[in-house]
Amino acid sequence: MEKETLKKLIDSGLSLRQISDQTEKSLTTIRYWTKKYDLKSNYKSFKFLEKKEYGEYRYCPSCEKNCQTENFYQRRGRPNSSTYCKDCTTIQTLNRMQKLKKLMVEYKGGCCVICGYNKYMGALEFHHLNPNEKDFNPSQMKKYTFDSRIKNELDKCILLCSNCHREIHGKVVVPPGLEPGIED
Repeated sequence: MEKETLKKLIDSGLSLRQISDQTEKSLTTIRYWTKKYDLKSNYKSFKFLEKKEYGEYRYCPSCEKNCQTENFYQRRGRPNSSTYCKDCTTIQTLNRMQKLKKLMVEYKGGCCVICGYNKYMGALEFHHLNPNEKDFNPSQMKKYTFDSRIKNELDKCILLCSNCHREIHGKVVVPPGLEPGIED
């Protein structure tokens, strides 16, 4: 692409995407030539690059309230620019983590392998039979999906209630499948 042609298009106020459409060249090609010729494009036409200034309050679509701007998290390096307020973000994260834990507990049988406890999911914990094989702690996952990576880690664990788990670490009980002397 010729430098003069590209410079005229940029100077006319077109964005790189508009130049791409008009010249029927890919956006990557336009970016390449812009960089090669050391030309500056009109970045204001890219809304995602504009610095948006927020007032004292912003609207949170989740709780449908106007919240103070400082009650929004930083997102993509911009302060107070997350979509939802901090309270709604926290609630969404907790709900996602609880849903994931429910799937993990169901995958491991739904109850403590020692005593059969299954009344409250929050009291159920994952115990690695061999801590040397532990890649991560499944109960601290903040992922969205129950995938093969989580299943592989759960296959290294047994499901215990918090009391039985403490008894194992206190060497009061040896869980099924655990050789004496190995602990998490």
